[in-house]
Amino acid sequence: MKIAVLGGGIAGLAAAWRLREHEVTVFEARERPGGNIRTERFEDCLVEWGPNGFLDNEPATLRLIDELGLGARVRRAREAAAVRYVYRAGRLRALPPSPPRFLLSGCLPLLARLRVLLEPFAKGPPDGDESVFDFAARRIGRGAASVLVDAFVTGVYAGDPKRLSVASAFPKLKALEAEYGSLIRGAKGRGFGPKGVLTGFDGGLQVLVDELAGRVDLRLGEGWEVLEPGGYDRVVCTVPAPRAAALAPPDLAAALREIPTAPVAVVALVFDEPLDVPDAFGFLAPRGQGLRILGALYDSSIFDGRAPPGRRLVRVMVGGRRDPEALHLDDGELVEAVARDLRAAWGAWKEPRAGKIVRHPLGIAQYEIGHGARLERIGAVCPPWLRLAGSSYRGVSLNACIKEALEWTP
Repeated sequence: MKIAVLGGGIAGLAAAWRLREHEVTVFEARERPGGNIRTERFEDCLVEWGPNGFLDNEPATLRLIDELGLGARVRRAREAAAVRYVYRAGRLRALPPSPPRFLLSGCLPLLARLRVLLEPFAKGPPDGDESVFDFAARRIGRGAASVLVDAFVTGVYAGDPKRLSVASAFPKLKALEAEYGSLIRGAKGRGFGPKGVLTGFDGGLQVLVDELAGRVDLRLGEGWEVLEPGGYDRVVCTVPAPRAAALAPPDLAAALREIPTAPVAVVALVFDEPLDVPDAFGFLAPRGQGLRILGALYDSSIFDGRAPPGRRLVRVMVGGRRDPEALHLDDGELVEAVARDLRAAWGAWKEPRAGKIVRHPLGIAQYEIGHGARLERIGAVCPPWLRLAGSSYRGVSLNACIKEALEWTP
């Protein structure tokens, strides 16, 4: 069977690897593979301009790593990565490591913390789709939804919790409610917190991209102008929905254009020690707490080898669904906004030795209310020779993209 894969991101490369017993060609319009995954050396630091890693709880990803012989290059996050902060009421507050510590923490005001304890008695779900914010407010209260859930959504989607569909964006939460009638009871039944450890490679996620790219028939700088078979038996389109819409026939294009994205800018800052910043994962900034940035990752604390001795690497995310205008700021304005917010969060400021900015105009796909019905409409008009895959549809994480790609049978 002759198969064309459109898009050389992780979904397209993994799909080509999965289908390698066929005649498969990957077409990537840009001059480099990987999509939003991009690792480079900057000021002797190893910088990820896209995702920072993946949780080691997805068998499909682990199987792919094993098949490629990359096991020896896998690196797990340091224990310091378990320490996380949220910015609330003018300062950083540590997120509690366990439920019993939650009541004693300052991550929420006391009344908001007590309201969370009433979660098992929350009313059931409404008919139809429900936003992430409404779901959280119904179950754990508006206070926790406005701070903790807002921060969580910011960290995963750079999105607006009042627009995202909980069923599509966080299906595991809906599954807990459906099975146990309560998130707290469900968490006790399955264990608290996300399973798995944040994981990367000794040379960053680019290691995985480069290994896959070297094992498939990849044509860089070659895109398609029209979404047609073009002499192939099957076409797997993994480019973001807005780009796929520009190639698709009118009925399919109209449905694809309904899937929005959140643009994100990444500002990498390299500091000389000493820097009065805790050895931690970083912090998230919920909307309405006075910061414009979405949060900051202390990369040199998360993974060994990200910065040389005597330096600290911090990556700051700006923009998102609620602040797309941030990507239109010039470099000076963007760095000034980042410095102002870090000064507020840290209580002090030290000029970095160097900085660099990378903008992702399409950023992260948004599974907004009605996303499930949207996918049904897309499926109804999608021709039988075409398969749509990638982060625009059923999961934005690296694990989700790989899992979907490796499970597909033409």
